[in-house]
Amino acid sequence: MEKTQAQILRHHGGDAKHARKMITESYQRRHDVDFWEFWNAQMGSSIAKGDVLLDLGAGIGQFVEDLALRYPENTVIGMDAAEYMLTAQVNLPENARMLKADLNEPNTNIEAGKVATVMANMLVHELPQPVNMFKAVYKWLKPGGRFCIIDLVRQPLEEYLTHKYPNAELWNNDISRAEIEDVFEHFLEHNRYHADDIIFMLKSVGFKVIENTPQRSGRFVRIVVEK
Repeated sequence: MEKTQAQILRHHGGDAKHARKMITESYQRRHDVDFWEFWNAQMGSSIAKGDVLLDLGAGIGQFVEDLALRYPENTVIGMDAAEYMLTAQVNLPENARMLKADLNEPNTNIEAGKVATVMANMLVHELPQPVNMFKAVYKWLKPGGRFCIIDLVRQPLEEYLTHKYPNAELWNNDISRAEIEDVFEHFLEHNRYHADDIIFMLKSVGFKVIENTPQRSGRFVRIVVEK
């Protein structure tokens, strides 16, 4: 757990407060009307009364809260490793809770075959290896249950740097060595997996692909698979 917590904090630039603020403040933008239309069409149909719903890398629990309010007859569980997220947890309804969990090596008391949906939003690229998590998700899901991944995926360096410096500041301005090295380190982390890599791993675990949709000019992907 300590290793994972240190790795997450390093990935977030060592600034826990800033990371929490960025994730929290972007929540509504990332969960707009279009998102919920997608959710209802691709994920909600798998949910029956009494099923468990999971949010992996749940942050302070905003999505957990939303799901708990939308599905009052279901149990909603969020998982995160970062203390700076868990200590700022939102007030959750009675049918929801948060767990501290290292998703590089999941070890929770989630009952196998009882979960209807699993969400991993902006999580997979943070994991040095997601195989153990994918195996755990497959075990947790009921037959017909669905797993959604929304994440950054690999892109050429040219596109990454052009997005980061849209006015070619990197080439035309004096940029500190520390900033450049930080940008390149994040390039490596944000480009850890190609969409095809994620699909390959999910299929190898046993999942059937339902959706594979590039988003935001190909910098992100939305993947839905089914057990």
